[in-house]
Amino acid sequence: MRDYEFYYTQDGSIGLYSYEDHDVYHSKFGALTEAWEKFVLPSGIDKKLNTVERIRVLDVCYGIGYNTKALMSYVINCDENFFKKEKFLKKNFKKIKSLINNIVSRGDDNICSYREELLNPNETIYSKISIDCLEIDSKLVKISPLLKTIITPQEVYTKIIPKIFDCFDTYWKIKKFIGKHSKIFAPKNRKEIRELLDLRFNNDYDEIENEYRINTLTNFIIVDSLINHYKNNYFNDDLQKFVKDKKFRKYFDRSLIKYAKFKQDFRYNFISRFNLSTFLHNIYYDHLSKRYKKIKSKDIERLFKLNFYVNDARKSILELNGEYDYIYLDAFTFSKSPQLWTVEFIAELYRHLSPTGLVMTYSNSALVRNTFLENNFYVGKILDNKTGKFIGTIAAKEKSMIEHPLSNYEMGLCSTKAGIPYHDETLSATKENILKRREIEFKSSDLMSSSKYLKYRKDRLAEGIDDEE
Repeated sequence: MRDYEFYYTQDGSIGLYSYEDHDVYHSKFGALTEAWEKFVLPSGIDKKLNTVERIRVLDVCYGIGYNTKALMSYVINCDENFFKKEKFLKKNFKKIKSLINNIVSRGDDNICSYREELLNPNETIYSKISIDCLEIDSKLVKISPLLKTIITPQEVYTKIIPKIFDCFDTYWKIKKFIGKHSKIFAPKNRKEIRELLDLRFNNDYDEIENEYRINTLTNFIIVDSLINHYKNNYFNDDLQKFVKDKKFRKYFDRSLIKYAKFKQDFRYNFISRFNLSTFLHNIYYDHLSKRYKKIKSKDIERLFKLNFYVNDARKSILELNGEYDYIYLDAFTFSKSPQLWTVEFIAELYRHLSPTGLVMTYSNSALVRNTFLENNFYVGKILDNKTGKFIGTIAAKEKSMIEHPLSNYEMGLCSTKAGIPYHDETLSATKENILKRREIEFKSSDLMSSSKYLKYRKDRLAEGIDDEE
């Protein structure tokens, strides 16, 4: 992590700054806001939740997990309509009871050999949402659920002022004061990061608080999934040392760190010294007792199946099978990480996309859009309903899936030199070779430059000719 620096974005969520690339991994205007507005909301996933049995999602460049967390939170908020809790739980209770009875009947007090059965009694249970996460940096993946999701003046305020004051004028006076002077209460970035990114904290914390929040359960679910993925090497010495580092400590949620450590120790440490009856009693209380306060969390957890592929995404995507309903392409900017923006890599996304699926990305560039067009995608724009501005690109195999198609002007821009794509036929070329190859092609191309095209368009409009009509 020495190549990265954490910083608070303007909506209070944590972003990453890369010293190597001298650029940010997340929008300074809000890492969490971007996940919601450019990936989750434009997907229209709410329309599928009630009509399909299973939804598959591919998160390319998982990073610290904002897109996956936002999607999971959205689904959790919508789950009342399609998830039959009582029936589902009753089915699983019977399965757990049966497991316990079978183990007891074996008369073996050494429970180590049955640990997987006890800790994963629902491994075969059907998950509604399957998410495959591709990321090359294992440390980013490991810390992703441990980071504080969002910190706003509202959170500072709720810690200072108890809710008992809700009915008093004092409550509202203090709330108004904190809203007006939010910079005083906002989390502080290091001076050089703050000046470099010109970061200012967003005053509209009420909107953030109510709308773009990550459900607390998502981080716990991701921790459980990572423990399954890394086995006893998840919360290792290196990770413990990192999260305790004074430089980074303020960015991590202490309760999640304790949870991760406990879950790993509980799952993988040698526990045969425990009495079997005591252990089974704990399992019963954990899963069956009516007094178990977090029964809803167990219910929700079964909605999701997370898989992590920690490798070069170009290699990982060749290991995947089947088609995805949604693909989030959130790779680092194409000029600094061209490997995941090539014609050949986008072709793999096309191959793995379902007939009615969607690919979403934050980029509006002619290069990216033309790369989709080169792969026979129908390409459109992502609309921000709040501002009325287009904030990203969306692609599909079916034309009917594109609500806001590219304009004639934007299609024309894709046909200029600016739209010349990257190539990597072997899906293994270095960043330098990919950039160099495009540079040579750009210089030798007979296509119109983007600046000449803009002048051409301007002249056409001056003559009263509107190509959009």
